[in-house]
Amino acid sequence: MPVIVTFDVERPTSLELNRIRGVFERLGWEHLGNTAYRYPKLHEHEAVEDWFNHVVPALMLLRAFARHAEASGRNLTKFSLDVQSSTGFNPVTGVGTLPLSGDTVPLSRPSSSGEKFGQQRLIDWIDGVTWPY
Repeated sequence: MPVIVTFDVERPTSLELNRIRGVFERLGWEHLGNTAYRYPKLHEHEAVEDWFNHVVPALMLLRAFARHAEASGRNLTKFSLDVQSSTGFNPVTGVGTLPLSGDTVPLSRPSSSGEKFGQQRLIDWIDGVTWPY
């Protein structure tokens, strides 16, 4: 079942939009248009969505971007997050995936504009969120 996120920000730069697109696409999201994304991609039929490794990091990036936009005198003017989903992990049934280190998260190839946000930077960023905070 899909997760769809849309957002609008005041005066976004193309670098910002390309970085966001690159992260979402590398994490397996489908770019629906401008600032709208869907996970999983429409043509994929995963039994269980990989929330810890694909959904949560993408939403963390969007949250960080929203805070950055506000700090730079711009705002996220609106957003929507629509979810009809289920995820989990059960080693007995072999369903799901535990949170992985950044270098073992399965990544997808982004579009050419999504290449602006490098793969290694994404891996480093995912691993950079540590406990205790």
